[in-house]
Amino acid sequence: MGIALLKKLNTKMPDGLKTALGPLIRGKLIYNSTFRHQYSALVKADTYSYEEQGNKQLAALKETLVHAYEHTAFYCSAFDKAGFNPHKFSSFEEMKHIPVITKADVIANYDAMQADDINDFYHATTGGSTGVPLKVSLERESIYRERAFIYHYWSKAGYDYRTSKLATFRGTDFNGKLFKANPLYNEIQFNPCRINAGTIQLYYDKIMSFGADFLHGFPGAIYSFCKFANRVGLEIKDKFKGAFFISENVYDFQREYIEQSLGCKTYAFYGHTERAVFAEFNGGGYSFNKAYGYVELSEQSEGFIICTGFINHKMPLIRYQVDDYAERYFDRYKIEGHREGGLIGKNGENISSAMLEVHSPVLERMAKYQFIQKEQGKVTVLTVPVDKFTEQEVEEIRMVYQNKFGEGIDVEVKPVKDVQYTSRGKYKLIVRE
Repeated sequence: MGIALLKKLNTKMPDGLKTALGPLIRGKLIYNSTFRHQYSALVKADTYSYEEQGNKQLAALKETLVHAYEHTAFYCSAFDKAGFNPHKFSSFEEMKHIPVITKADVIANYDAMQADDINDFYHATTGGSTGVPLKVSLERESIYRERAFIYHYWSKAGYDYRTSKLATFRGTDFNGKLFKANPLYNEIQFNPCRINAGTIQLYYDKIMSFGADFLHGFPGAIYSFCKFANRVGLEIKDKFKGAFFISENVYDFQREYIEQSLGCKTYAFYGHTERAVFAEFNGGGYSFNKAYGYVELSEQSEGFIICTGFINHKMPLIRYQVDDYAERYFDRYKIEGHREGGLIGKNGENISSAMLEVHSPVLERMAKYQFIQKEQGKVTVLTVPVDKFTEQEVEEIRMVYQNKFGEGIDVEVKPVKDVQYTSRGKYKLIVRE
């Protein structure tokens, strides 16, 4: 039974049947030879010196360049036009001879970028948060390689891919339910958009009965879980070994509150659907994994990530510039997702997202909040109360932000049942329409 069929069954079959077949479904992933080989290689790579890591990365990069040249029409033409011979490649500096490509280039040259020697593959589509969705072809074995990188990173938090359990907050397809079984990843998956005072006990009870070792999912959803659990007095501190964030930007106020509430560390990795880059959060910044790909930062567009991936050979992405950006942070990097910018004042002032974090006792009563700007110089703060707000509290919240922003922006506060999410159930702090 192939992984594609298992993933389909894992999604469609009833929870009872999924639970019964859980060991079979899970075993197909973690006992697959590609997964185990990649995982073992990553464990071994931890023992390499900095120089050895660089040499291994250079060798993998050359192999990727040669394969792309020999098996795709796009790179054969692009390399020849640039006068670049991948067979003679011997230094990272030589990568600058290869033109940078963007999402638009990939869309325009999709057919020519397909490797003719890979027949076992599938299609995936990016979220399209910055425009037209991008379709990519992914080698089937990249599923196992990707998962090995994730589990290897999580192992630093004590995660054991053979036994650890997750309580995961992500997804949108729950058919009206709050949770569903997902044995492929040994997790219970929870609806991230329905956490409130009326449901928090149900979430908590299911997580506890499942015996989750780690929380996992959108940071905004885990933040809400902690907020409501604390409000009603549920014991969540020291119940988990760690919390793993995915997909959304992580704001400092979220990380600090979650770590304080749970009494454990939080972890995050950076990656994307195209599978060309993987970075691990550690010690206040991200480190790009050299076994996953080669990363450069754009000089023309300051800080944008340019990546060359190693784990997907069906549709190689070489010097592929994404919409995310990084900046040096000591020996690591700070990575931000798509620039969501800030708020725009009456006279064109830009109020960055960093200024949106304020401290006031009344704000402790907000489970979630979000800034909606439809007009320059005006913003609506959507706020989800832990309990119902009084009119006085709404005004207090408004004044907290009005004083923070000054005369440049008029602030309105609107209590709501929930904030707005993207089509994939993700939360954004700022929504500019």
